[in-house]
Amino acid sequence: MKSPRLIARNCSSYALATMVAALFVGVASAEESAQTFVNPVYAGQDPYIMVGPDGAYYQAASIRDDRGIRVYRSESLTDRGIHRDVFSAPADGPYRAQWWAPEIHYLDGSWYIYSCADDGDNAKHRVVVLKADSDDPLGSYSIAAELETPAWAIDATVATFDNGKRYCIWSGWPVGSEPDSTQHLFVSEMASPTKLVGEVVDLSTKMYPWETAGRPAGLNEGAQVLRRNGKTMIIYAASGSWTPDYCFGLMTLEGNDPLDASAWKKQPKPWFSRANDVYGPGHGCLIASPDGTEDWLAFHSSIDPKGSWNRCISLKKVTWNDDGLPVPGEPAAWGEPMPVPSGEAMPKSGVPFADALTSPDRWQELHFYNGRTLSFQDGTCELRADRDPRFGDKILLRGYEYDNLELETQLRIERNKGAAGILFRVQSAGVGRNNFEGYLVNLTSGNEVVLSRCDGEKITALAKAPVVEDIGQWLDVRVTAQGSQLKVFVTDMQTAKITVKDETFSKGKLGVRGEDARVEFRQLSFKPLEP
Repeated sequence: MKSPRLIARNCSSYALATMVAALFVGVASAEESAQTFVNPVYAGQDPYIMVGPDGAYYQAASIRDDRGIRVYRSESLTDRGIHRDVFSAPADGPYRAQWWAPEIHYLDGSWYIYSCADDGDNAKHRVVVLKADSDDPLGSYSIAAELETPAWAIDATVATFDNGKRYCIWSGWPVGSEPDSTQHLFVSEMASPTKLVGEVVDLSTKMYPWETAGRPAGLNEGAQVLRRNGKTMIIYAASGSWTPDYCFGLMTLEGNDPLDASAWKKQPKPWFSRANDVYGPGHGCLIASPDGTEDWLAFHSSIDPKGSWNRCISLKKVTWNDDGLPVPGEPAAWGEPMPVPSGEAMPKSGVPFADALTSPDRWQELHFYNGRTLSFQDGTCELRADRDPRFGDKILLRGYEYDNLELETQLRIERNKGAAGILFRVQSAGVGRNNFEGYLVNLTSGNEVVLSRCDGEKITALAKAPVVEDIGQWLDVRVTAQGSQLKVFVTDMQTAKITVKDETFSKGKLGVRGEDARVEFRQLSFKPLEP
């Protein structure tokens, strides 16, 4: 039997299945209902999430300075999941650079990725379609076609409408317009997943003032099609993506012909915009919760109050009004705990575990926005957490939580700068320096070991001790937590350097992090202890 979220909808195919999903939903326990998460949930931009034939969530992302594409698979919305690098741009030619905003789709029994590329000159950007070389969505992809758009084109999405026909919607420069002066949304029917057919229709002939920040003539991009209760809608990004006023608009289709430009009606005000110190929220999609009973908006926003292309991805629950329109409310402040999407799996009780750190598959990545700050190679995990002082890059063991525990690892700090940290009993963790609740053991370049707790905003030191060893060399570290008694060992695994009692956090996830440093870890092992 398919999962309820698969029956419910993908971002691009939006037919409600509330009654079906209800069959799968039981009464949540008090513990499950108390499970929370915080934004941002992971690094990146331009999120498009779909549900595959197996019921799992899939999404694609640009990597390596936009010269490659990665595909993620997950059972959760709050954890992007495992990934594989599936495509590298050719070394030369018209598609060698600037692969932006990839979307993964499963169409007619095959996997496709819709992206855009050029030869290094943005004015030559065109929509490019990749097709999987096998039935494996995490396997390799090859260039299948360039869609024949009239001019510059990016941010393509594909959807089947109520008339049973498939259409492509993209953002482009109107023919004859000054290059890079404006962007409109265009729609065309598709003869196949790799070919447009018939007329191309401009959906952005009207621009409201809130769609013109950074582009006086207006900018629309990042469209996503929603279908629910007989209504067809598009959410889209508006204004310059580099500004704090980047936002979402909403337009609805009156009638059944998506090629009738006059039938598309824009709402006169932004659908979702900046608030609560969240800047430039835009370009995203709606996706069902794991049990299919809720709808969530995945979107990116800037880490900079003045706006920039330094971005992270967040989630926001969406409801529906009596007119059948989606209502997202305001973006939640980063670090504000919220109930997880309905149906998210509870972490399992911790088991004995060892990892040689040869692969990131077991780890939830909460690291710097550009994705270049984490690597696993030759049995070593390296966190390059010195790229931006606002971030304490971290990874957490996926799917498990521990109460009474023993953790052992080896670590070292490169360049005698910053700190290498061990996290335990962690809850509600997101991207950001102190964006977690739980305990932290830091070995610092000042030759100290510090045991602290974090409340999601502030770190409070509980105890510290000197470390005489060279922190640039591999050091053995052991941490134990039994009830309220917490101990830290460095080099000498029998004599604790720190012993304290603290009852603030009783259980949670385990992980490691770096702070203003390049740090390395190897040979991580955990095991539960008796109380």
